Amino acid sequence: MSEIYCIAIAVIIVGYFYLIISVITAPQKLFPMLQLITLIGISSLFSFMSFKSESMWTGEPELLVAIMFGTFSATLIFYMFKILIRAFDSLAK
Repeated sequence: MSEIYCIAIAVIIVGYFYLIISVITAPQKLFPMLQLITLIGISSLFSFMSFKSESMWTGEPELLVAIMFGTFSATLIFYMFKILIRAFDSLAK
């Protein structure tokens, strides 16, 4: 496997593992569960968008790469906004 694939898989595993542990250990289960459902939805949307590219019509579509790229992008964007919201929340206090 290429180096970039290993990095993408590591980011996906850490991102999802953190949310799953939050769902298990959090006293209030609703907010972490909504975050997990949101991340899964965004990942599937991004995977569909990357699968529906030009490579879908020019040859053999690479489904695994589309799923990995979409999930990786969604995980990065999700945590970027999560950290940004926490930063602005801490500034407001």
